[in-house]
Amino acid sequence: MSTKSFLSTFDIFKKISTSQLGEIEKKMVEKKFAKGESLFFEGDPAENVWFVKEGHVKAVVHTADGKDLTLCMVGSNSMFGTCCCFGGGAYPCHTVAETDTTVVAYPMTEFLGLLEKYPEISKAVVTQLSKRLRQSKDMQTFEQESVEKRILHLLVGLVSEFGNTIPLTRREIAEMAGTTVETCIRTFSGLEKEGLVFGTRGKITVKNVQDLINRQDEI
Repeated sequence: MSTKSFLSTFDIFKKISTSQLGEIEKKMVEKKFAKGESLFFEGDPAENVWFVKEGHVKAVVHTADGKDLTLCMVGSNSMFGTCCCFGGGAYPCHTVAETDTTVVAYPMTEFLGLLEKYPEISKAVVTQLSKRLRQSKDMQTFEQESVEKRILHLLVGLVSEFGNTIPLTRREIAEMAGTTVETCIRTFSGLEKEGLVFGTRGKITVKNVQDLINRQDEI
């Protein structure tokens, strides 16, 4: 897949002409990261906005008690690093390749120029940031809820990112839900018995997201 056809899959570039996309591509650099490799660390200068071509990455922050808190997972045809567009000089999190991953890096200074030149891109970025903030606030709200309700809420959000087949392990889900792997496994066993999800190695499949939402509302 060429970089141009790759960019055209992003909503923010839908209204950009082929020739304009060509100019954007000239400033983009494709990079590959092995599973477990860091793309950037918390506090690194925010030099690029990133677009995921293949694989998925996670954003992590290190808490005061020495734990890693997974903020979000980003899959193919998603972008990240945009939180630094508006006054942020450094990345606020550590980003790690959760699979062998191919990304495209675009210089932050060039991206800021796009925001000024194309209002539709600016609007799309603000919409994305608002979505991320809502997700973060929702997770904080759900911190006091039961593990099952936190996991259900998390799965509903992950379906919107990855589709019904979520390429994550129970360990990764446990990290994001703020619980132990053992508790997460027990919770998934119950969900599987109810026919809401089923798991294979490294993947979780949601049969019907509305069923998860209904189950969440019942708790």
